Parts: sequence; C-alpha cells; structure tokens
Amino acid sequence: MKALVLAAGQGSRLSRWTPALPKPFAPVAHWPVLSWVLHHLDTAGIDDIGVIVPGDSLDLYAKAFGTRTPEGTPVTWLAEHTPLGTGGCLRAQADFFAGAPAVVVPSDIVSGVGLKALIAHHTQVGAPVTVAAVPRDGTAWQGDVLVPDPDLPGRAAAYAFKPRAGAGTQMGSTGAWVVDPSVFTHIPVDRFCDFSSEVLPRLTGLGVPLGLFDAGEDIYLRDIGTPAKLLIGNQEAVRGLTPSAPRQLPGPAPLIADGADIGAEVVVGPGARIGAGVRVVGPSVIGAYAEVGRGAVVTAAVLLPGARVAEGTHVDSDIIGTGDEAREALLACGPFGRMP
Repeated sequence: MKALVLAAGQGSRLSRWTPALPKPFAPVAHWPVLSWVLHHLDTAGIDDIGVIVPGDSLDLYAKAFGTRTPEGTPVTWLAEHTPLGTGGCLRAQADFFAGAPAVVVPSDIVSGVGLKALIAHHTQVGAPVTVAAVPRDGTAWQGDVLVPDPDLPGRAAAYAFKPRAGAGTQMGSTGAWVVDPSVFTHIPVDRFCDFSSEVLPRLTGLGVPLGLFDAGEDIYLRDIGTPAKLLIGNQEAVRGLTPSAPRQLPGPAPLIADGADIGAEVVVGPGARIGAGVRVVGPSVIGAYAEVGRGAVVTAAVLLPGARVAEGTHVDSDIIGTGDEAREALLACGPFGRMP
C-alpha cells in the first residue's frame, strides 16, 4: 500500500521559525519531525511514500531527505503550487493513488498509531475512508470527534470538526486516515478544501459511514504544531516516552569542555559545543552544532540545531534558536534518507 504525507501547510503557528525552517523540519530530539513520520510509515510495510510539499520547496526537501527512507522505501516529492487544503491536495494527487486506497498522515505529529492494524481494519470494513481515533476525555480533547455507529461495529455515524467540549469519553481523530479514491467525487475540483471540516462531515451527512479504527487509549500522540507543543514533544522524546526514534543523527561527536555538568535526560547533538562550567538540566535537548557559552545554565529547554547561547545566560523551559540557524545545521547533518 502507498502512503501520502501532508506537508504543504504554512506552519503559521510556528511563525517564530517559519518559513525559514518549514514545519516538517522542526526537530524532535534532533530529528526533523518528518523523519519520525517516515520512520513510522516504514514500520507498517508501506511500499511507496508520497510527500506533498510547497512547489518552491521541492529541491530543499529532496536535498534534505533524498528519494528513499533510511530503510529503503521510495519517497516521491509531490509539488503543490497553489494551496488546496487537505482535501483538495488529495484529489490533485489522484495519479499517485493510481485507483487504490492509501494511508494519509500529517507531517507534524509523532504518532504511535498501529498503521498495519489500521490498514487491516479498512480492508475488513470496506468503508471509503477509515479514521484512526483514540478514546479521550471530552472535556479536554480539542480535536475532531467521531460518533460510533451503534448498528455497524467499527464504523462512525457522524464526524464533528472541533466541537465544543463535552462530558464523557469521545473518540478523537488522530489525523491518520486510509482514503479510497472513490471519495474524490465529494471533493471540489481546483479549490481549497479541508478534508476534516468539509469532506468527512459531508460523507456522514449523506449517510456514508466511515471506518472507525480504535487505536487504543494509551498510544503516544504528539502534535508539534505550536512552540509549547514542540517543547513538550522534545522533552517527551528525551524521556523515552515516544515510539521508537529514527536512527542516530549523523555528524561529528560533540565537544564538551571539562567541568561542564550534563545531567540525566539530556541529549546532545553532533557537532555541538558546550563550554566550561555549563550546567544542563533535563529534560533538555542541545541541538546539532549548537553552542553553549561558558557558565550558561540550560534547564528543561531545547536549543535548536545551530542555536547560540551566550556566556552566563540562563535558559529555562524555552526553545532557543532561529529558523535560519536550524535549517542550515540540519542540512549539514543530512541527508536524512538515501540519495539517488
């Protein structure tokens, strides 16, 4: 089965670093979040991966990630020259689907959804779209909600886009779908269309049940689309709470001066330089080629690749670095996949 990764968004919520650092490049424990997504797809035995990216960034992605994952799965970079939304871009990639269903995932979520089980559920149920969902407390869940069909096990009778909070357990969408090209008739041609807010509610409104795959209450799921969530995602990765990470990031060993105190739950990237008298308290990430000046203190923070912390500075529970610095440092570590 093929897979499509949606990576053409603007990343406006990470505007501290975008567009210089596209959101799929945002690092989680050194690796761009897109590397985590590709690694996740490889665990499902996907045969071919297409990644939809802005048309003017095609060369950047190809240079950074190559044309195969580290495990060897082919990666095709698909240009979107005009923003079409998560629905419109799927219809625009009908040739990639080639008439068969495909797994569709976002590029900004580190996920533990069992994709093999999701695919099997889709095949068994036979719905045009299957949504992976998780049971969540309705008073806290901020995403989309599916209503299970009482008469058809494994299916949803309704899909609500970011409804108001409600009491009790709800089935929250994880953003992972299996999509059959038969739904393209419900997607407008050549205009922006959001799959979650337009297409899925439209299908259930027409009486078309969706496949509902219960991914389990305890799976890991972290959207890194805001600075606060990016910080938490990095800290969780350092603490070993995420699914298995991609392979070790390549590059030279870090240089850590005598007298630097690097605590537990701290990861230091290749090429990083840490001065004398520095104290790093976890959970923290010192990114690739980042520099920490003498006597600085870093506590529960993330230094993006290439970031600079001046002597004597105290950094606490923050993300430090610019988009330009992070992009260039990450490119120095690439490619993250295999080149032609």
